[in-house]
Amino acid sequence: MQVMSDPFLIIKSNYTQFNPAMQQIADLILTRSPELINSTIGDIAERAGVSNASVTRFVQMLGYDNFKTFHRSLQHSLLSHRLASKEQQNASSLIYGGGVPNTDDPEGICRYVIESEIEMLRDTLQLMDFKVIKRVAQKILNARSVIFIGEGRSFLAAQSAFTRFVRLGVLCSAFGDLHSMIAGVCVLDERDLLVGISNMGRSGPVNQCLQYAKEKGIPTVAVTSVGGSPIAKLADELILTGLNYGNFANRSQATFYEPGSENLPQFSVIDCLYLLAGSLQQKGFLERYYECAKMIDEDHV
Repeated sequence: MQVMSDPFLIIKSNYTQFNPAMQQIADLILTRSPELINSTIGDIAERAGVSNASVTRFVQMLGYDNFKTFHRSLQHSLLSHRLASKEQQNASSLIYGGGVPNTDDPEGICRYVIESEIEMLRDTLQLMDFKVIKRVAQKILNARSVIFIGEGRSFLAAQSAFTRFVRLGVLCSAFGDLHSMIAGVCVLDERDLLVGISNMGRSGPVNQCLQYAKEKGIPTVAVTSVGGSPIAKLADELILTGLNYGNFANRSQATFYEPGSENLPQFSVIDCLYLLAGSLQQKGFLERYYECAKMIDEDHV
């Protein structure tokens, strides 16, 4: 996996792994970043309600040597992305509303949903290691068979992957419950590929199957939004997606919106892999794709 240079992406990718004190610091940086451009370690500690030592541990958890290095990276990101502009500050106050929009008018609700989706997709693009994307696309093409697994809405992404790659002539399947996953994974070997999809990376069945695959030497890929999650640590290849930070911030505020769009980056990753795999295919594979598309089109009314 590539080393992330954007501190905001690093924080969001690891947010669910932080303890309460670390999350207080993260919340301050993600929601008040323009105000912190010239802050000292003491300023941040005071505003977050933690000790200086906690801030030091926080930046070290993110992979920085010290606060000075982190602060320099923070300043660079603020300037390069123009996060200090009035327009972006207004967007941030809407996006980072603690899982619910700050207003109840229709436009506010719709802007909250769409802006959150746009943010997650932008984060996903920034998180992408294109060498990994190409390796995974090639592995999908080279594998004897591919199994995509996921629970809940992540299973919908797995199903999407199946309907995509089967058109390219890839022998694949998708499973969304533990028993089906186990039945499918048990017949795999080193010639096959297992792709586990889990937004938070903590799905029990997906984790169990990846663990089994690792022990049996079966190649694996994980698609998740949490870099330090269990499935991220198990997989041979890791593809990170954008995290919907707003749904985790300010947990003291009652939240009711668990967006289906949290899984939107998973579908985008699948589309990227599919299009890249298609571009790597030989003519025979593309001919099968067009034949399939033609038959589906003929079934339309």
